[in-house]
Amino acid sequence: MYPWIDLVRKQLQDSFERNRFHHAQLIHGLIGVGKSEFVRKLSEDLLCIRSAEVLSSCGQCKSCLLLRAQNHPDLLYLAGDTGSIGVDEVRALNDFVFHSAQQGGNKVVVIEQIEKMTESAANALLKTLEEPASKRYILMTCNDLSKVKATVLSRCNQVRVAVKNKTESQQWLVSKGITSQEYLWADTFSEQPLLLEAWANQGLISDVDELWKVAHDITSVVDINTLESTLSKDVSLHAVFTRFLIEAFKQQLAVGQINFVQFHNCTQKIEKYMSDHHKILGINKTLSLSNLVFGLQCVLKQD
Repeated sequence: MYPWIDLVRKQLQDSFERNRFHHAQLIHGLIGVGKSEFVRKLSEDLLCIRSAEVLSSCGQCKSCLLLRAQNHPDLLYLAGDTGSIGVDEVRALNDFVFHSAQQGGNKVVVIEQIEKMTESAANALLKTLEEPASKRYILMTCNDLSKVKATVLSRCNQVRVAVKNKTESQQWLVSKGITSQEYLWADTFSEQPLLLEAWANQGLISDVDELWKVAHDITSVVDINTLESTLSKDVSLHAVFTRFLIEAFKQQLAVGQINFVQFHNCTQKIEKYMSDHHKILGINKTLSLSNLVFGLQCVLKQD
């Protein structure tokens, strides 16, 4: 487990030993902080035969071996990775919860990205949250609490996972070969260390580095197709690029390279670019990017 998660895990272990562990745990925080890994470990702990005494998996019992084989009958996994989580999936979840555990212990449901649950699905989940069956646990992850129904939030124990000591995540990243000396922007994502690790594993970290350089020299950009080709390698890179742009303009404003009106106009163009990408289906990405880049260049040329 990651060092910045150790304290949160210890707190949940203590609550479990005092019989105060809530049946519905909502683990929330930034993308890339380790929520999924944390929930996966919690599910292993709850399903281990030892869980009657302590919240820590042994890795050797039959239940742990079933988990390792990804074949545990008392674990149900739902995810909103590719779309919404619908009412039919939640009804299946409810059926799963109220049937007997095949291994005679706990039953666990993991719901990834609960903010992607439809309203009807969230309503169907409420009854299970309100009237928990004995030895049944629902573990949920969330990237944005503002998108979760208040009625769901009020029935969960909300656990925030965050990097509170950036030195811990920076040292962890160094152990993975990712340093701020090589990547000047790395500290920008020190609160999302697993995001950097994923980029490195996917061969994208050099592309992110290039986007940082482009954002800090936007007035020199002429080849929109090459920039669009880089951005198209991963859906997350548009948000990364606009984040780099805003940070670059903040730095320029701070040292007097641009004035407040220019900064305001630049941020408006960036916000419109991101809004268009979220709202307009089938948007011409190259044209949209051209409008952004050349629009920013025009603003920066103004006195």
